[in-house]
Formats: sequence, structure tokens, C-alpha cells
Amino acid sequence: MATVTPAFDFVATQSGKTPRVTWADIVTGDTLTAFPVAAQAAVAGAVQFGGTFGGATIGLQVSNDGTTYFDMRDLGGTVISATVAALFEFTTAAMYIRPVITGGAANAVDVTVVLRG
Repeated sequence: MATVTPAFDFVATQSGKTPRVTWADIVTGDTLTAFPVAAQAAVAGAVQFGGTFGGATIGLQVSNDGTTYFDMRDLGGTVISATVAALFEFTTAAMYIRPVITGGAANAVDVTVVLRG
């Protein structure tokens, strides 16, 4: 399987530029590189999952040391996890964010995280 490194860009908005991180075409078994979150962008965020799930479950994890990861929770305290296209909002002050994918076959999932500080 492949190592998937996130793409990072800024999207122009009325209030300036909003950071966006995207992991594209993730498949089960890929190594997913974490994204180090900038301090000013760590207040609020939203993650969107889309693509072909093929029975896979996709979620988000966070870490402060880049080694030990924990499941991220949405604003209601529920673990962020999806088996179909979905969008979740969250807050975090963690240093690193990464997607995690398990199960399924013939999948190609896109994960897009938008951060606002």
C-alpha cells in the first residue's frame, strides 16, 4: 500500500484565507501521514469524508506526541467515524491530526479538514 501525505492549501473566503488539509484516495492499508496543526488554527474544525467506501470505516485521530493516537470526538462527544459520506464538526488543541481507515475493499476515500482559529 501507499503512504498518503496530506495536501495543504488556503481557501479564499470573505474573512481572509481558511486552511484546508486533504488526504485523497485513501485505501485500506495505506500509511496516512499526520498533519501538524498550527496553534492559531486549532480552535475549531470540520472534517468531510467522501468517495468510495467499499465497506470501510474512516475516522480521525489526534496526538500530541505524533506516536500515540486517540480517536477524535465531535462536538457532541461522539467518536468521529463514518461508513458513508459525512461531515463532522470538532474542536481540538492537539498537535497532530490524521485519518484512520479500517476494513473494506476497493475503496478510495477522500478526507478534507478545514481549520479555523
